[in-house]
Amino acid sequence: MKRLSILLAGSALAISAQAVNWAEVSESSSGSIFSIDLDSIESSDIRIIDEKDVENITVSVLRTYPKDKDTKTDDSKKEKSSIDHSEQQLLISCKDASYYKRAFVNYDAEGKVTKSWQSEKPILTTKDFKTTTPKTVGRTVIEQSCTAYEQSEEQ
Repeated sequence: MKRLSILLAGSALAISAQAVNWAEVSESSSGSIFSIDLDSIESSDIRIIDEKDVENITVSVLRTYPKDKDTKTDDSKKEKSSIDHSEQQLLISCKDASYYKRAFVNYDAEGKVTKSWQSEKPILTTKDFKTTTPKTVGRTVIEQSCTAYEQSEEQ
């Protein structure tokens, strides 16, 4: 089952990676760069059971880690982080600036998958969503995604 989950998460994000139009939206205090794939933003048909008539969107997010990032292992030795970048697929509620992480794939510097995950929840509620705080990377990613979606709908 775990292998199937890895395959599904990888294929979900690989589809979005075929036609990418990454736009950098924010940098964290640790130096990670966050970008959204403008071509991946679309209305979602996933409905939230306790919230009616709310349109949610999906977006692919790329997090690129700083090249000089060190992590400490259990024996307190420094080693280079094995994650070069991570692609995530988010389900976003523009109404309240919240999101639900649907899947992610972590890659090393050679582009090999180091870890992946896909949600197995068949039904979502508003409690599954994380509300973002103003003036944070998460809020900026959501605001930029919602703005891009609204602009594409106007065209």
